[in-house]
Amino acid sequence: MSKGRIVTSFIILVWLLLAITPLVWGWSYYVTPFSQRPYHPLYNLFRPTGLIGHGLGILGSLFILIGVSTYSLRKRVKTFQHISKLTYWLHFHIFLCTLGPFWVLLHTTFKFSGIVAISFWSMVLVVSSGIFGRYIYARIPKTLDGVFLDDSEIEIRQQKLLEQLEAITGISSNQLQTAVLIEKTQKKYSVAQALSATLKFDVAHYSTPALNRILQQETLNGYQKQEAKDLAQELARTSSQRAIKEPFQKVFGYWHVFHIPLTAVMFIILIVHVIVAVMFGYTWIL
Repeated sequence: MSKGRIVTSFIILVWLLLAITPLVWGWSYYVTPFSQRPYHPLYNLFRPTGLIGHGLGILGSLFILIGVSTYSLRKRVKTFQHISKLTYWLHFHIFLCTLGPFWVLLHTTFKFSGIVAISFWSMVLVVSSGIFGRYIYARIPKTLDGVFLDDSEIEIRQQKLLEQLEAITGISSNQLQTAVLIEKTQKKYSVAQALSATLKFDVAHYSTPALNRILQQETLNGYQKQEAKDLAQELARTSSQRAIKEPFQKVFGYWHVFHIPLTAVMFIILIVHVIVAVMFGYTWIL
């Protein structure tokens, strides 16, 4: 397993640990009917104004605020643009802006009404659009600093991957292109066709079965075969990205028009919610 996959697996594990721990702890309370909750032994801890329930709401909101603000500063303010790669900031943004809303969901105890309902559903729309935007963004070929690649740069990347594969396997470049199903001509996709092609690739083409059959006939050790498979998957992904690059860039531009104002609305409603809570004396442990 590559270093990148190990780090990703660790981050997912930490996310699950932080998300599942309060859910499991308060599960018996969350599944209790609303009318019976005041009599539950965990009521004072997990109710929206309780020690844990209120804390989850505050921490979840802070996570969202930190995740959005730090990523925006890294992208838009020159002073911050030399601090680490944009990809790492995006991972940090996704971590906080998915865990934060989940904690806010637990804070609501799955009961939505009034301004809480407006705040919650605006947050759901922001998170949902964020997940869609992340899916689109991840499939547009770019540098580690988030700069989109043009066709010539993608061709150079493909050629380097082919040369690495050829050096490891001893298989000719033409055979590799056929095995990995690299498209030699640029197709013009509509947005719907690009989404369909990408989903099909994600579901079925990652395994590169044609290359697997070729590798079984070669005298490679286990490490070399795995390295070849990883390179082949990256090569197939790059070929797929080249075909969908133009329509996905358009979709990503439209997505910004929707996602950013929606995020602003979510924060306005959140601020109103916090002000109302403080006015009624719900200040947690402060």
